[in-house]
Amino acid sequence: MTANAFPKDGPTHSNAFPDGTQAIHKLTPEVASRIAAGEVIERPASALKELLENALDAGARRITVECAGAGRASLRVVDDGCGMSPEDCALALERHATSKIMDLDDLETLTTFGFRGEALYAAAAVSRLSITSTPRGAESGWKVTAEGGKIVSSSPAPAVPGTTVELRDLFYNTPARRKFLKSDAYERGRLAAVVEEAALADPGLSLTYKSENRTVLRFAAEPGRDLADGLARRSVRVLGEAAAAGLIPIVVERPEMTLRLFVSRFDALAATREFQYWFVNRRPVSARILQQALYRAFQGRPSNRHPVCLGHLELPGNAFDVNVHPGKREIRFKSDRDVFELVSGLVASALLKSKPAAAIIPLARNSPPGGGAPGRATASLIHEAPAGYQASLALESAPAEALAAEEGAPRWFTPPFRYLGQIERAYLVFEAAGGLFVLDQHAAAERVLFEKYLSEIAHGRARSQKLILPMTVDLPASATQKVLSQQDRLERLGFVFAPFGKRGLNCLAVPALFHKEADLKDLVHRLLDSLHDPVAVAEAVKHDAVATIACKAAVKAHDALSDAEALRLIEDLKDCRDGSCCPHGRRTMLALSREELARRFQRSGAPPL
Repeated sequence: MTANAFPKDGPTHSNAFPDGTQAIHKLTPEVASRIAAGEVIERPASALKELLENALDAGARRITVECAGAGRASLRVVDDGCGMSPEDCALALERHATSKIMDLDDLETLTTFGFRGEALYAAAAVSRLSITSTPRGAESGWKVTAEGGKIVSSSPAPAVPGTTVELRDLFYNTPARRKFLKSDAYERGRLAAVVEEAALADPGLSLTYKSENRTVLRFAAEPGRDLADGLARRSVRVLGEAAAAGLIPIVVERPEMTLRLFVSRFDALAATREFQYWFVNRRPVSARILQQALYRAFQGRPSNRHPVCLGHLELPGNAFDVNVHPGKREIRFKSDRDVFELVSGLVASALLKSKPAAAIIPLARNSPPGGGAPGRATASLIHEAPAGYQASLALESAPAEALAAEEGAPRWFTPPFRYLGQIERAYLVFEAAGGLFVLDQHAAAERVLFEKYLSEIAHGRARSQKLILPMTVDLPASATQKVLSQQDRLERLGFVFAPFGKRGLNCLAVPALFHKEADLKDLVHRLLDSLHDPVAVAEAVKHDAVATIACKAAVKAHDALSDAEALRLIEDLKDCRDGSCCPHGRRTMLALSREELARRFQRSGAPPL
């Protein structure tokens, strides 16, 4: 920023120029410390991540996390690690104080999680912090308290082995940052997600998470020395049996890399991206190259289905760079190409081996086209949901003659329409004004329901219907909190959810247009990808969520429709604001005029009607 960046009527201070513009100056240590805190401590969940990493680096095998007020009021982490001396307790709160590195060369061989030396300093700068620690074998412990980054007391403490770090009144001295935290349910979900990641990173870790004096998650250490077996058992505890059932294990050990992967079968994909976790040397990471490798192996999957994945890579410290972002979440590999080819190749090979042999059953001579014989190949481009799902549109009988031209009708609506039949039970074929008109039945029905549903929401809220029996949906605790954090928004969409047990949800009501409870769990999974919290994307969230619900409620490819239903569908599509495509942007119709048909058949002109 230049010295004259502020307007003349802008802020003025003692070091301002006569015209009121700002001079460049050095920030005071107090202001600089709070900006530094923002690099690492963005919300209670990021503070918890840093505290957990410190505990793991101290050799902890048992960790308890307790929070109140969604981490705003207090966040407490108790571990059974090696503990610290009185001198180290105070030194740990100094900026860039660390026991992890001595010089730059150590960054090449890091085996620890935390190494920047700023986590406790940054946390102390924006909270009232206390550290109580006792080294193993010591006769007494030591307690240090700090406020706003400054130590206010230091005294002996009971000799309880390990370390306890407590943050109270997070962001009490930075109200602007506190104001931008989200709802309690949302923040609790982020805290639970950090605990779940820690549990998946190390199955030998005993971990307990309590929120508002209630035990939310408890993971006992998985016995055994085989990490792959422990990961398999831990994945069931974290993801739930539905998501973790039938995961394919992939274990490869090489001199330069060890890879342990658990991926879903091609016929058991999830409806959300939420169940994908990657770890490098047990550190939760975000690396686009890993996601690209996974999806390359699953190429050909339906676009609305996603693999479940739990991936652990063990690499030498110099094979990747984690010093990319203050949060140490994003990493870069020394050789992206090698990692990509290894992961995609191994997953693709495992998927190929897991596919059952297809039964070869001849199609009966009198079977209708698209009859769904068990041996026929699946057309993934049009089969967008499990076959056999029948969603009622309450279509009424309507003779062809009733579809007459109307004032204000869209240009594509050229009645009279004469229904000719279905192709592959997916496309509806009509004769219209001497030409040919083809309708994608799923895309068209989805557009009709989407606009009907949006209209209901625009007039207050969508009509809802209570379920006779609650439908239980098993989700990770973090995903459950994510859904509950959007309770008001979901109620406007016609859903009513209530917590069930420690992890599950009970669905008590669904939108009135949604008639099949069988796909409810799948629908909730798909909604997870739409439920983001920032206000800036509220409209996009509403569009995605409504489109998802309309997609699940609409008739599907391979559903049989009667003549009356086909004609009613095209009539309803005519009344849509945009009947040319579904809410996801896929076209609903294809038209060939009389003139175009004549040209295709090399006629000089369209034959007379």
